[in-house]
Amino acid sequence: MRLLTTFALACSRFTGAIGTTGRCNSLLCAHASSSTTSDSCNAMSSALSSHLERLRSNKKELLFLDGGTGEELFRRGVPDDRKIWSATAVANQQYHQYLKDVHRSFIDAGSHAITTNSYGITPGVGFSRDDMIKYVDVAGRLARESTKEGDGTIILGSLGPLVESYRPDLVAEHKRGVEDYQTMAAALAPHIDCFLAETMSSIEEASQAIEAVGNLQENTELPMMMVSFTLNGKGKIRSDESLVEAIPKVIKCAVKSNVNLVGVLVNCAEPEAVTKAFEDVRSNNSLQVLLEDRHLLLGAYANRLTPVPDQWLLETSEEAQAMREDLSPKEYFDNFVNVWVNELGVRMIGGCCGITPEHIQFITSQLSKEN
Repeated sequence: MRLLTTFALACSRFTGAIGTTGRCNSLLCAHASSSTTSDSCNAMSSALSSHLERLRSNKKELLFLDGGTGEELFRRGVPDDRKIWSATAVANQQYHQYLKDVHRSFIDAGSHAITTNSYGITPGVGFSRDDMIKYVDVAGRLARESTKEGDGTIILGSLGPLVESYRPDLVAEHKRGVEDYQTMAAALAPHIDCFLAETMSSIEEASQAIEAVGNLQENTELPMMMVSFTLNGKGKIRSDESLVEAIPKVIKCAVKSNVNLVGVLVNCAEPEAVTKAFEDVRSNNSLQVLLEDRHLLLGAYANRLTPVPDQWLLETSEEAQAMREDLSPKEYFDNFVNVWVNELGVRMIGGCCGITPEHIQFITSQLSKEN
């Protein structure tokens, strides 16, 4: 996280210069008790420095994210628990190797960043505070263990909805939400390079996660974070707020909370909705100026699901949401990813539910040719 902090501080209006010396972030290395751990932190910082310098120096450069970890686990035989979902692979040790193999498969497909499988470890599905701390820590550790020394992989720490996905009407009360997110973030911090609040269904939900991460600030370090919203079929956030409206508000919240926001993304939405949202962003001149001024990266990782109903609940769903048949790796790239990157200014690309290592492999191979 140290060099993500360095990059954003250097490229934003936040004051204070920090040298890119490869030193470890205090959150990441606070628990380091050996030279081995310290060496690992230095290696991670160097990897981050390399990726961010690449993105900063050339606007054609991209950051490749991973795909849908949960659905890939199920595809490989992990039971699809309709209560705790992909957290099954964390809470049950017998599936730990499955999870590491999934993480590794995305890295081998070309992902620069993988996301911890902490999304489903929340109070909303029945995890106690102690269990959240325990299993979120395990998710972070397994993600880090799936990398190889020197492979340059970035670990994003997932902070998902606390109560239910896609449901802005069920978002936790603000104070309680901040407390729960802070519990999760503290458990993730030793293992990750950047926090990722994902599948946020409203600006309020995102603000809780941002505030919580800001509460982890130590000394002069500003925690690094990305925020990703889920969309409805109209290309708006599930709360019916627009992405154009949300971006300035999350920037303001991040500044107030002393968080360095390095990217705003959309995820777990139909790719057609992603296109609509970024067309609105692209056509808003004042927002383009703000994004440029703040050096914020835009990102997208859509899903392959059929449309999810507004009143959807995981626990009452009798089976997994059906997958679309018209989003093969080539179709996902040709009809959507290629447009996002080459026409709409999106620079972080991956996939969510149902987007496989094969999809990521196709994306990375095609875009690597172009660049």
